[in-house]
Amino acid sequence: MKLFNLLVAALLHTGFLQAYYCPYVCTTDPLEQTYPEQNMCVLYAAIPPALLGLPYAIYPTCSIYNADRFSYNKRLNWYPNAIFTPSTSNEVQYVFGQCLSNQLPFFIRSGGHCYEQPIPSGYIIDLRNFNSIIPDTTTNTVYIGAGCTLGNVISALGAINYAIPTGTCPPVGVSGLALGGGIGLLVRNYGLTCDSIVSMDVVTANNQLITVTQDSYPDLFWALRGGGHNSFGIVLGYTFNMYYIPTVSMLELRWNWDPQTFSDVYNAWQQWVTTLPENISSEAVFKYKDGKARLSVNALKVGSEPFTEWESVFSSFNPTSTVLYTGNYLGAADIFASNYSFPFSKTKSKFIFKPLPQKAVDVMINWMNILQNEQCPYIAFWEVGAGNPGAIANTNSAYFPRQAFGWVFGFIYWPLESQTGAALNLINQSYSQLEPYTSQYSYANLVDYDLGANYLNAYYGTNVGRLIQIKNAYDPNNVFNWAQGIPLLYVPKSILTQSIQSKYCPNK
Repeated sequence: MKLFNLLVAALLHTGFLQAYYCPYVCTTDPLEQTYPEQNMCVLYAAIPPALLGLPYAIYPTCSIYNADRFSYNKRLNWYPNAIFTPSTSNEVQYVFGQCLSNQLPFFIRSGGHCYEQPIPSGYIIDLRNFNSIIPDTTTNTVYIGAGCTLGNVISALGAINYAIPTGTCPPVGVSGLALGGGIGLLVRNYGLTCDSIVSMDVVTANNQLITVTQDSYPDLFWALRGGGHNSFGIVLGYTFNMYYIPTVSMLELRWNWDPQTFSDVYNAWQQWVTTLPENISSEAVFKYKDGKARLSVNALKVGSEPFTEWESVFSSFNPTSTVLYTGNYLGAADIFASNYSFPFSKTKSKFIFKPLPQKAVDVMINWMNILQNEQCPYIAFWEVGAGNPGAIANTNSAYFPRQAFGWVFGFIYWPLESQTGAALNLINQSYSQLEPYTSQYSYANLVDYDLGANYLNAYYGTNVGRLIQIKNAYDPNNVFNWAQGIPLLYVPKSILTQSIQSKYCPNK
């Protein structure tokens, strides 16, 4: 199926299948229009002539439009005027230039894995075809296109026993992950995904292609790594430092539903992570699926030394399932990897700067209890990771919660649109009960529109002011804007903004 999809994309790009996949012929005669073709034709009719007939465009009249317009989460049901899938920087700049000259709303999509799809109208510039992965073992760096997913990256690098620090969920886009920080089970060894970025190819607000590095554009380099979601430019590709990791050990312990056991194991885990060396990262997951609740302790140890640190802490709790894998990182990532087939979802997040108290643990246990007793038709979990994630590689970037003790992420997935209200109520209620025991900060990569106007402080903390200064310097007309982007607020003239604008924005 993957090969077929790639073939279809290639043929669409050359135009051979455009007529086959775009069969509808729009007419101005309402008697000849039927639903849904009529609505599709309204969208199509609004497209400027310069953006029609492009071989790398998916129009509303195309039969694959309805599959491609969604961005992972089908809870938010938007209808863009067109989806563009360019393969070269020139094609990106052409489409982007037309959006600018025609003042068209647009959004950049890379991996397509977003919980709050921010495309209410307009055009999608989809970077799926920027999917090169080019490792260089002489420099221990790798070039990764913005359209690559974690599954692609982990597989390609794992085949040569290398990795970059990422999560393990295959459909997540590496670009979105890196621009928002990037938490994963290599975080305590190698930092966040954004910490390994060496350079980025970026189309700027004035439609110029530049290479951003610490030396060439230090301020933009800082902002894009941790605060770069669709706010400063279109990132087409990255060069990352990559790491030779021939051997890891992976641990997964499971306990079936029992409130007291869950409480005891979690509290033991929370103390255990404070004693771990930097080459071990771990998370605890309260999970409900298929009518059953369970608690998992997952951990990854980098290196060839046996993974025995867990035994003295958890053996006495008699886990119902124990998986201990030793091999390359690719094999461990395959075990950790998860795909959720339910089409509707919602996520919540909080960073914590100290271990959770018992009352917070009870909130998560009570959530599992409700799901278990009511046999809810959902997949749901609270994931807690700890051990100062991101503090090891304490580099200078826009990622704010470096010194956090850990994070708390809540996820819920459901199969039917009619279940949306009940599912949202369930996770929101649990989140509000947990909130008093966490910090005011949330994870930018888990987009949450419920944060409202508070999202800037929640995601970026004390970095907000500097991010707004850089936004004013590089995108003074707010070309890159969306519901949770970096805004253009009033920024007093300063040496920083004046020097940047005179050097990089001479026409302002």
